[in-house]
Amino acid sequence: MVSFARLRRPAAVPVAVCLLAATGLVAADLLDLLPRPTLLRAGFTFVGAVVALLVFFASRGDRPDIERRLPPGHTTRAIVALAAGAVVVTALSGSRLLAFAAVLPLGLGAVALQLRGEPYVPAVLTQLCALFLAGRLGKYVTTGFYFGGTDTFAHVTAVDTLARTRYTTAIPHGYDLYPVFHFLVGAVRYATGLPAYDALVLTGCVLLTAVVPIAYLLGWTVFDSRRMGLLAALSVTVLEFFSYHALYFYPQALASILILGALYLNSRLRHAADERTFRRLSVFVVALLTTMVVTHHLTYILFAAVATVAVPVALVRPYLFGGSLGDGVRWLRYRWLFPGVLGAVFMLVYWSYSPSLITVGIVELTAGVLFDVATVPGSVLYTYGTALPVDTLDRAVAWLLTPTGLYACGLGALLLLAGYELLDDLRAYRRGFTLTVAGLGLSALLLPLPIPIPQIERLKFVVSLVAIFPVAVGLRRTLAVDRQYAAVAVVLVAAIGGATAFTVLASDDLSETYIEEPREQVSMTDDQFRATRTTASFLDRYGAGRTATDRVTNRAFETSRFNATEPLRAGPRGLDTDATYLVVRERWTGHVVALGTGLARSEQNRFVVSRPRFEAADATRGKVYTTDDVRVYYGTDGHSGMYGDNRTTPQ
Repeated sequence: MVSFARLRRPAAVPVAVCLLAATGLVAADLLDLLPRPTLLRAGFTFVGAVVALLVFFASRGDRPDIERRLPPGHTTRAIVALAAGAVVVTALSGSRLLAFAAVLPLGLGAVALQLRGEPYVPAVLTQLCALFLAGRLGKYVTTGFYFGGTDTFAHVTAVDTLARTRYTTAIPHGYDLYPVFHFLVGAVRYATGLPAYDALVLTGCVLLTAVVPIAYLLGWTVFDSRRMGLLAALSVTVLEFFSYHALYFYPQALASILILGALYLNSRLRHAADERTFRRLSVFVVALLTTMVVTHHLTYILFAAVATVAVPVALVRPYLFGGSLGDGVRWLRYRWLFPGVLGAVFMLVYWSYSPSLITVGIVELTAGVLFDVATVPGSVLYTYGTALPVDTLDRAVAWLLTPTGLYACGLGALLLLAGYELLDDLRAYRRGFTLTVAGLGLSALLLPLPIPIPQIERLKFVVSLVAIFPVAVGLRRTLAVDRQYAAVAVVLVAAIGGATAFTVLASDDLSETYIEEPREQVSMTDDQFRATRTTASFLDRYGAGRTATDRVTNRAFETSRFNATEPLRAGPRGLDTDATYLVVRERWTGHVVALGTGLARSEQNRFVVSRPRFEAADATRGKVYTTDDVRVYYGTDGHSGMYGDNRTTPQ
């Protein structure tokens, strides 16, 4: 039986949260604040609250005593073999869904079972690294040229340009001022002989896998507990942004890894036993800060916002543990804060000599919006000959059963459990309290929000760096259930970890793993990518006029040093452009197509086109170049009414 003596006052909190979640959803429905299918999707909050309630009452908060445990050596060999086998099966079959849907939950379940006992640290870390890396390699071997949010095209171009010219000034898009990422990938390309794309992705896979042991070291140092260190490592495999950016690897991902390293060094500084150790660590910190400044400036601005949230928690912390607010102020001495201060100074000095146009643009736009002298234009999605799925209650229920829905429920439950655990046994988290509470407050941003916020993914990735702490606390409480509920806890952890690998974000190339409207294209086959490059070469050599195309195709053109400079516009009557050449691709059908990268309203618009309209237009337009996937239309007076003109649409 569960002992209720331990629960006392915190026992009422999980019940109150469940009632609050249910009441809030019902009230929002009665007040008609959101469409009913949207509210039903938001039901993941109630499901997560119920799961957290059940786990809370089924657990004692103490480490259970397990008489038997899995042999670490045999278990490690078995999991590594299964992970490697899943990659091989995926490469041979061309699909990773079934292989990893079986291996990942099985492997993570075994890890969870070991963490209920007395885990052997090297074995568990090896298993977690194998599972994380295998999942990323499975996606790598099945997606051809995976470009995610399209920045991969630019970075492949930059690495090739750097290798060709040997000058950082030739790196495009302002990254000549922040070249560390391209130096690293270029070094891997040079050492291995791999193409730039493969060097970039494999570097990301290896470095994001290295986050697993880094999280262990950080958790061990922050909480002063090896078990919490292992749970922090397990949290990396549970949070989807680490999985996503292992393949969509770009400078912010590298900068985030450096931030984790800086957090670890700073935690070691705070607990340095002697002056010699403090000075030695300080040298490493200064070297790391210097590297960070020329890696990705925006990441550190975003992380400064996260650090700002942690400051009031640090000030209040001593008061909660029997001290005074003055004790909190003493912890904010320069001796402990100098890494952040030096980092800010280095960055400001560097900006004064090499200002970032991206940062200037963000500041100008933000100031314009705040003072009502500028607005962020909205986008319109035009449907040419096709209709988007109607959002129904059935689709909402189906969404809750997808990996994305299960992930949202599981992550919400873990975060609530972290809060309950802090209330139940606050003194057990005297070490790590600041990062845990700050991470817990910010982690709400990682849950699905009913309102889309542009570029919030950049902030979410930075928040994930501190979310590992509350998630680790939630996992600790989950795995501390009584013996009779052990199987349920292990299955829960395995299900959450398995779902993470197949959410919309981490598995956006597998349309069968989510139920939403058509999404923008995120990958090309090798043949499709090759076709865009040959098309770019043709236009560069023979094109006698300006060219227009969509955003993805134009980013692919950049890898061949060609650029379509004329804008393409989407409107109620179809696509319009003044360009002589219009480049279209068959992959436009079945995907949402984005037009441009500027802030003009016409460049923010998107469209979807049906195959019948695409084929009807293709049969009537004059083509000067064609491949299996790409068409180049020629028109001396430009192109108008594409896909929306009834003359090109079968009736």
